[in-house]
Amino acid sequence: MLNSYKYLFLICMFFLISFESEAMQKKTAKKKATSTISNTKKKNSSKKKAKKSKSKSAKTKKNKTISLSKVVVPAQDLVKQVPLVVPVLRDTSPSKEVTIISDFKPQLKNLVKINFTNAAPLVDSQSVVYNYQVPSQNLSFSYRPIALKPLALYIDTVSSLKGNTTVKVGFGNYLYQYVGVKFISVSDKSIHQLNLMTSSFEGFHHLQKGRDVQFNYQGNHKIDSNYTFLTNVFVSQIQRFRYGLVIDSLALPKENYEVKFAELGFTMALLKNIQSPYAINFKPVLEFQHLADKVSTSNNFFSLSSPLSYSLSSGMIFNFDVDFSLNQYKGVAVTTNTLLRLDPSLGFEKWKLKLLIGLSPMAKTDGFKLFPNIQLQQKLTDTNWTIQAGWTSYAHHQKYGTLLNQNPWIDPPALLKISTQEKQYVRFLVNQSKNLQYGFGISLNQYINIPFFDRSPLAIPMVAGPNAIFYSNRMTNGLKYLVLNESKATTVELNAHLNFQFSDQISVQNKINYTQFNYLKDNIKSWGYVPLDINSTFYYKPNPKFLVEGSFNLLSGIISSKEGTAYLSKTLSTAVILNAGLSYQISSPWKIWADAKNLLNQTYERWGDYPSLGVQINAGVVYSLRK
Repeated sequence: MLNSYKYLFLICMFFLISFESEAMQKKTAKKKATSTISNTKKKNSSKKKAKKSKSKSAKTKKNKTISLSKVVVPAQDLVKQVPLVVPVLRDTSPSKEVTIISDFKPQLKNLVKINFTNAAPLVDSQSVVYNYQVPSQNLSFSYRPIALKPLALYIDTVSSLKGNTTVKVGFGNYLYQYVGVKFISVSDKSIHQLNLMTSSFEGFHHLQKGRDVQFNYQGNHKIDSNYTFLTNVFVSQIQRFRYGLVIDSLALPKENYEVKFAELGFTMALLKNIQSPYAINFKPVLEFQHLADKVSTSNNFFSLSSPLSYSLSSGMIFNFDVDFSLNQYKGVAVTTNTLLRLDPSLGFEKWKLKLLIGLSPMAKTDGFKLFPNIQLQQKLTDTNWTIQAGWTSYAHHQKYGTLLNQNPWIDPPALLKISTQEKQYVRFLVNQSKNLQYGFGISLNQYINIPFFDRSPLAIPMVAGPNAIFYSNRMTNGLKYLVLNESKATTVELNAHLNFQFSDQISVQNKINYTQFNYLKDNIKSWGYVPLDINSTFYYKPNPKFLVEGSFNLLSGIISSKEGTAYLSKTLSTAVILNAGLSYQISSPWKIWADAKNLLNQTYERWGDYPSLGVQINAGVVYSLRK
């Protein structure tokens, strides 16, 4: 029972507390509502009072204005009133009212010049950037060279050029000796230049020596205002000794190893000074060469060629080049080859495009063949890039003198042939600026009768019969090379160049050529050919008196056969050749010069078992005689 009462008591207390809290909340809410209503009433009453006060003030102003306008001054109070109310003294102009809206009182100051001195201008450190949109076609103002045409040399009439004779003398290690004389004569209508030179050297091997003698004449005679006659006459004699694989202590007659040949020839050309736009332009060239060696092998070459062109009214050019040549070679037997080539083509230039389309029919001793002649050049818009592409062909006679200049250690070939090259190429040229130009290209080539050079084997079967064998004796005759004609070969060639020139003081020229033979019909290797050839030349001329020049050459990948084997190949070591030279004008007639060849002192082998000389240092003087 007690517990039940407790529970009832607790329930009652809970209800009482909840009722009281609810009542207190209601009272609080009523108070808030009452205070809000009172505040609102107060605000409204204040607004009403402000409106009433405003209206009252406005009424009082009106009443005052009305009262002022209705004031009547009695006659007895004239003395006490302001004189302005007297009708006799009152101004008849309308009265003016001034409304003061602030407490500012304007004041006038005395005009005085303050700090009337020169002051430095204020420096504005802010920069304003203006962005312009310039069309790109207005920026492509690169130089566009015109087509180069041979022109006659303009003869200067300066009196100091009337006669000039120069004598050059030099000496160096390896018993090097050099003597050269150059004579130039200038008249009103002609120029004559004569060059005579002789040089000799001798290495450590008793057969490693040689001597060169050369004579050269160049003439330029102006017939009249339209034609000029050009001439060139040359004579040269070269002497070498085959020292490859020969023991230095071997004392045999030097005539057994001697390689000696003489060459002479001339070239004459008739040049038209002014190319007429609507006339036939031509330049006939006549050439003759003769070469003979000590074993009575001789070669005669004759050539007559003339480029012909005619400009059409439509701007197109019709070309018809003619070239006839004859080559007679006397070796084991006498052989004669003839070549007649015609190059009819049509060229035009439009839309920055130069296009030449034609054919090249060739009539040779061994038959007739027709080659295409397509050449294209396109200047890319808004760039410095130029694309060149084409499908052309070349043909030339194999000349004995040309082969000896490539390899002086060859045995006289049995016969000479006509070599042809069919070339398909693409080149990219970039004229970056007036100082920098570079380019690169790729070409596919097909050669017919390309000459290779390889050492003669120890035993050579003769043509006379299967039992006739010729044994090559290295000791008594020295190492000889054979000329091996490849009847058909295909190659892929890559080339690149970079030229940099800064005014007339610095010039650098670089060339890279890489050749890969993909097909050979007769030979297993491209004997003696240079697959990779890197060449670089430069000169530096800080002033007219001082000149520094140099060259760099890298030859790599040359293949030769091993000694004593049946055409087993080996690759010669890479040859790196560095040359340098300088000259300085001491006075008007005197100049000193010096050059250094093979500065790396590398006894490289351009041809197998024929090592080169080491570093060669030569120096001398030049003396000039003037009329």
